[in-house]
Amino acid sequence: MGKKSPDMAEINGYIPKELKRKFKTVCAAADRSMSDVLIELIEGWIEEQEAQNNPPAKKGKGIEDDSDD
Repeated sequence: MGKKSPDMAEINGYIPKELKRKFKTVCAAADRSMSDVLIELIEGWIEEQEAQNNPPAKKGKGIEDDSDD
């Protein structure tokens, strides 16, 4: 993925230097860019948060069923 694609935005944050070094090394060993891995990780984290904050509705006690069975 290109650094300056018009569809991309830069984000900033601070992590321990050793964690950055390991992340860079592991990404290089996997032949992946740090940006691509960060996108994957952030998307996964957002999905987890959304699932925790918006659990799917379950039918059962206390839930009305409007279907005409």
